[in-house]
Amino acid sequence: MGVRSRCLLLTARAAAAAILLFACADVRAEQQLRISGTGTALGTLRLLAHAFEKGNPDLRVRVLPSVGSSGAISAVADGALDVAIAGRPLRAPENARGLVAIQYARTPFVLAVGPRAGVSGLTAGDLARIYRGERTAWPSGERVRPILRPQTDVDDEILRAISPELARAVEAAHRREGLLVAVTNQECNEALARTPGSIGPTSLTQILTEEASIVPLAWNGVAPTVANIASGRIRW
Repeated sequence: MGVRSRCLLLTARAAAAAILLFACADVRAEQQLRISGTGTALGTLRLLAHAFEKGNPDLRVRVLPSVGSSGAISAVADGALDVAIAGRPLRAPENARGLVAIQYARTPFVLAVGPRAGVSGLTAGDLARIYRGERTAWPSGERVRPILRPQTDVDDEILRAISPELARAVEAAHRREGLLVAVTNQECNEALARTPGSIGPTSLTQILTEEASIVPLAWNGVAPTVANIASGRIRW
């Protein structure tokens, strides 16, 4: 089991696919491009939007708060957004609405911890024990506190797809009382940064572009780096 990635491309077995979805209409008369989607990409989009506006002063790019992949896809189809960034492939009913998906990048999907956990990597077995509540402390002595994502979220789907054992462990974690569930990517990173002993899913691009004070972990001995995506050590 290699490191997974949030692949910014359309693929059925991607750990996650982030897709630019363009409506088949021109940009509106006031020359404003409205973008939203998965929270993992918003930091990158803001940087790209700033650079784009410098070269295209007549066009304003509005990066709106995250509405999630599905919400953004629906908004593009309904004309409420011009571009959506999604963390999954288009589904058949969405394809039928005349949207076009374009790959633009990919990034490591990671498990991250707070800055004082004192750990640099995990194995799939370690993570399963954490979600089952069997591993309860970090090397620093902090109590392990998993930050969950909603069961319908792409990050939760990625974790459950890693192995049957981990799928059962994640499902068990959702049945445990008292665990925090972060609804959005931004809420998850904020919870990871402020909660002692926290661990949860995120992406390398979100950590870097939002300058989050959290630590991405190596997975089964493979560091979550762009170089490891390029070399094939991270699969998608």
